[in-house]
This record gives sequence, C-alpha cells and structure tokens, in this order.
Amino acid sequence: MIRSLITNRTKAIIPVHLYGHPADMDPILRLAEEYRLWVVEDAAEAHGAEYKGKKVGSLGDMGCFSFYGNKIISTGEGGMMVTDNPEWDEKARILRDHGMSKKKKYWHPILGYNFRMTNIQAAIGLGQMNKIEKIITQKRRVAQTYSRGLEGVKGIVLPPEAPWAKNVFWLYSILIKPETGKKRDDLIEYLHQFQVESRPLFFPIPKMPFYAVEDPFPTAQKISEQGISLPSGSALTTEQINYITELISHFLKG
Repeated sequence: MIRSLITNRTKAIIPVHLYGHPADMDPILRLAEEYRLWVVEDAAEAHGAEYKGKKVGSLGDMGCFSFYGNKIISTGEGGMMVTDNPEWDEKARILRDHGMSKKKKYWHPILGYNFRMTNIQAAIGLGQMNKIEKIITQKRRVAQTYSRGLEGVKGIVLPPEAPWAKNVFWLYSILIKPETGKKRDDLIEYLHQFQVESRPLFFPIPKMPFYAVEDPFPTAQKISEQGISLPSGSALTTEQINYITELISHFLKG
C-alpha cells in the first residue's frame, strides 16, 4: 500500500504507532531505503513501546512524542522530537526558539516558533520518566485484565499484540462486529448510563475535509466505525475493570 502511494514529491514516510502498538517497521525501513526517503515515527501514543526489542522513536530518522494530558507521560501539553541527525537537532532547536541564532543574540536568520518547554513542565516530565516502567506495567496489567474478562465474549475483537511487539496499551480499544446486530454508538450510550465513560476511535485521515480523497481506505473506515476505547487509566482496579466487562457482555447478549 505504501509503495503505491509514493510519488516523485514524496519526502518521508510517517508510520504511526497507534494506541500504543508499534507499526511493523522493517518493511517500512526497507522501502524508505529503496526510495531514499526519511522515516519520521509518530510515537505520540507509544512511550516505551518496543519493536523487536527496540524502543519506538529510535528506529527511523526522527521520532515524535506527545506530552498531552492523556498520554502515558505528560507535561500537560507539548511534546518531544528525538533524532541522531546532528543537523536536524540543531535546526529543531533554532526553530523552537523563534528562529534565533545561537551565535548572535536576538538575531533571527529564519522564521521560527515559540515551542519552548517551561522549566515547570520539564520537571513534571522528568518526574514521570523516573517511574515510566511502573506506569507501563500498570497499563499492561489493565489491558490483561480487560482481555481476561472479554476473551469469551462473542462479537468483539480485542486489541492485538504482535509477536515482535511490546504494546503499552495507551488506550484499551475493541471492535464491535456488525454480525452482533449491535452498534458501537449504542454501547457508548449504554455504558454512559452506568457512569462509564468511553469514546469512539478516531476518524480516518481521508475523511477529514482537508485531506479528503475519493477512495477512503476501507480497513481504516471499518475500524473507525466499529471501534470503542474503554477506560484505560493505570489506576483502574480489577473490580472496576470487571464491572465494565460485565456491562459489555450484558449489552452484547441483550
């Protein structure tokens, strides 16, 4: 699919490690090398996830992480880019600081932005980094508890974890199969009646007016229509998760 979309205008491939699960990077990296393209990893939802034992964000030419309030590591807002390319590193540091020269104070040779992180935000992020392994362990515990409670429920698809992947389960998301006769939005409303918040999966990019194409990707569209993200906070107890899985089971059998 990626190969068919490459044109002479293509500069980079941006694989997305979606919902905490790594993308299959080896084929992407080989394709990028063949076409001499950059690889920019979107790891916004996948802090600490691993592909064949390597941390996501370190596999391509650049990795991007989000520190928004609902991410695995948060500073409230903002994010981080990582790279081992010295030129990109230097350019990024200038761009984040109003395009100001590092050699001449208050001199702006290029157009830049105010993307600097405050000391307070950095301190919050560093504090969480000290316990990131504990957070990931808790996220995986939540996912495993959900899976145990839902594995026998017919009509749903549980989130995957490929043999080569370590999924950090940013959100625990399932699919409701059409053959159940139940609609995803009805499940969201049903859970809401019992004070359980959930949300639909994201819309596919081709559905957005700015990026719209005539032939939307059918798999992305199907997942978007059938997917629901369940409460996924690392502090959820086994009792709370079992309560949610029982509600889902009752809804699908009703």
